[in-house]
Amino acid sequence: MKMIAFAVPILEGKLEDWKQMILGNMLGENKKATDESREYAGVQERSYLQKMSKGHVCILTWEGNDPLSFWLDLMKIALPEFTDHLADLHGRGIFKEENPETMLAEMVYDSKDEQSEIFKKDEKTEMIAIALPILPGKIEVWKTKILDKMLGENKPDTDAVRHAAGVRERSFLQETPDGHMVILTFEGKDPVTGYSQIIQKMPSEFAELVMEVHGLDVNAPQPPMPELVYNSHE
Repeated sequence: MKMIAFAVPILEGKLEDWKQMILGNMLGENKKATDESREYAGVQERSYLQKMSKGHVCILTWEGNDPLSFWLDLMKIALPEFTDHLADLHGRGIFKEENPETMLAEMVYDSKDEQSEIFKKDEKTEMIAIALPILPGKIEVWKTKILDKMLGENKPDTDAVRHAAGVRERSFLQETPDGHMVILTFEGKDPVTGYSQIIQKMPSEFAELVMEVHGLDVNAPQPPMPELVYNSHE
């Protein structure tokens, strides 16, 4: 199964409008039709609402055999009709009608090991998603000192930590008009506990890099988890 992800900021003062227009529509009388359209396309959509230091961000994920085709079809319908409404809620420059594929985040890491599945077949799992902005001027530090190490010689150890925590991590990098953002997803029977375990076992030098790149102190109490606000399978 493939996954694509997209994080979109909600403009200051627009949260209630977003809830009414987007969330209210998807969870209201149109939910059945919305769910069925995702089922027909063979994708599961999950949307999360995350409170940031300034404002909120909505994280969307689509998982299935061909989620990209669903996304492109969705954008062909949504962008011409709702461009102005979306710009009012999220700002201009986020939605690119001429080339919607470039809006998506790029998957850069997957802890899945084909040789040792951490989930039993048909086992029910849950997923959490977290957006971490990369501070201005820190994208190269993130690529060379965090990502390259996760993908290079440290990958077996990085994967093993996720497996021990009972989660599969998939990480994405997205470029936005305001800079870069990392989207982290953790799937497992108890992904919140698994994520906490990963944070607690983070090496000190890696924790210092997280503080430098994201401004996140892993030794301090962590902010509330983003709220799952829509799941097309529920």
